[in-house]
Amino acid sequence: MKNYIKYLVFIVLLPLTGISQQMLNLEDAIAEALKSNYDIQLAENSLIQADNNKSVYNSGYLPTVTANADARYNSSNAKITDQQGNERNIDGIQTSGYGASVGLNYVLFNGGGRKYQYDKLKNLYALSSLQKKTQIENTLIDVYTTFYNLARSQEQKRTIEEAFYISKERLQRVTVQQEYGQKTKLDILNAKVDANKDSINLINISVSVENNRRNLNFLLGREISTEFTVDSDVVLDSNLSYIELLSKLKSNNNELKQLELNQSITQQDLRINQAGWLPSVTTNVSYGYNYNDNGPAGFLAEQQTTGLSAGLNLSWNLFDGGVTKVRVQNAKIAMKTQELNKQKIQLNLENQLATFWAEYTTQKAIIENEKINVEVSNQNFLKSKELFNLGKITSLDFRQAQLNLINTKLNLLNATYNAKIAELQLKRFAGYLVG
Repeated sequence: MKNYIKYLVFIVLLPLTGISQQMLNLEDAIAEALKSNYDIQLAENSLIQADNNKSVYNSGYLPTVTANADARYNSSNAKITDQQGNERNIDGIQTSGYGASVGLNYVLFNGGGRKYQYDKLKNLYALSSLQKKTQIENTLIDVYTTFYNLARSQEQKRTIEEAFYISKERLQRVTVQQEYGQKTKLDILNAKVDANKDSINLINISVSVENNRRNLNFLLGREISTEFTVDSDVVLDSNLSYIELLSKLKSNNNELKQLELNQSITQQDLRINQAGWLPSVTTNVSYGYNYNDNGPAGFLAEQQTTGLSAGLNLSWNLFDGGVTKVRVQNAKIAMKTQELNKQKIQLNLENQLATFWAEYTTQKAIIENEKINVEVSNQNFLKSKELFNLGKITSLDFRQAQLNLINTKLNLLNATYNAKIAELQLKRFAGYLVG
């Protein structure tokens, strides 16, 4: 049995032996995530694309300029009859020509559609900027949560390691006492079972530590197997106010800001579609050069022209089969849908804020109670340990005191980290996480 316990301890502590682990604090983790997280980098690429799309080069406000050139050659035989009936055969008539021109085309007016489309592209860029900010918020809350879950599991492991050490010590003491007739075989079996339970708990929590560490490495965009520990200190913000958080949610929440921009974009879609009912006016200007060699059969032997030409064109689609009408109707419905969606999401966000506030305040109350419980349980355990060593209480009574201390310590850890995570969620809804 002793060898079995030693083997379990070796397995649990193996990842930590021979390794000098980096201590990672929260500020460094956040800085690394902002720099290397893949989701944030993808959001940045989307923002760059949106910036390109809102460029004046994609606006339709600039003219188009085209250049054309051509060359011609023809070889043929001709039979010519004049007005008097005289015939003449000409073989191998060769004609040629070439020309070039430069033209400029510009849309003067297209029902305002160009303006609304350009405004839409600007809003789409602003929307991408908010989406990037939201992605940063989501990544940060994931980093915070995983960081504190890792810190929690580290502290839980320390507590369970202490329990495992005490259980080993108890088993050794009971074994010696049994040799002197002070304990029974049943006492040894109970001590072995409790030591096994603690060793299994230690293995499970070690797996949890490794899983949380890998998850945090992934969020930080670095090698998954990187070994490190985290700073487990937790400081709760005592200045949070539910009324202030609710006010900030309504004015500063990124999800609501995105909804407002989507409403504006939908309104611009309506105007773009309505522009289909109006005429469009375009102008074009070109300058060209043309040369023709008409050969011996032509009235003119050669012809050369250069010149400037300009034109104005008005186009009005008086009836397009009702396509524009349907698009306008759908755009109006989309605007109503956006408004309903905004009201729904705002109510949902307020509900989530209230839920996290309840979680936050509840866990804070639990923390204060568990601090008292830990102090009382620790005193009870120390007294029980003294009485157990003197043989005045049973090993089961001692184990119960030990379990009470373990559970109160774990409850205090859970309440502390749960309160911190709820606090961060509240700040995310209020738009505090990203400046």
